[in-house]
Amino acid sequence: MEKGDKLLALILVVIFIFAIGQYAFVSIGKAKRTIIIRSDGEIVQQIPLNETTETIITIKSKEGTITMQVKNGKVHIIESTCHDELCIKQGWISKAGESIVCLPNRISISIVGEEKNEIDSITY
Repeated sequence: MEKGDKLLALILVVIFIFAIGQYAFVSIGKAKRTIIIRSDGEIVQQIPLNETTETIITIKSKEGTITMQVKNGKVHIIESTCHDELCIKQGWISKAGESIVCLPNRISISIVGEEKNEIDSITY
């Protein structure tokens, strides 16, 4: 092997190790997310959220019922007894700090945990 070949091989190994490290770091951050489900202000269920979690859950309160779907590290409401169904229109959530709230049914779904900080906007 010539010097150029050795240098190229070394660069490829470094890039490969860096890519594996990034993948592991992102996977660890996502594995620490948890879905917190509240009904009438009380926590009724906590579910670890990761890419393999896949379930449909029905949540009841004194005011009504919602059905949520958890799939591919995301959560959304698929059915609700409320009139305006804004909770369904909210769509999918997947990041720590995001929430879906159904005010008429007094149910909230929040994602908590460690998440890599991403800048939404910059203020000068």
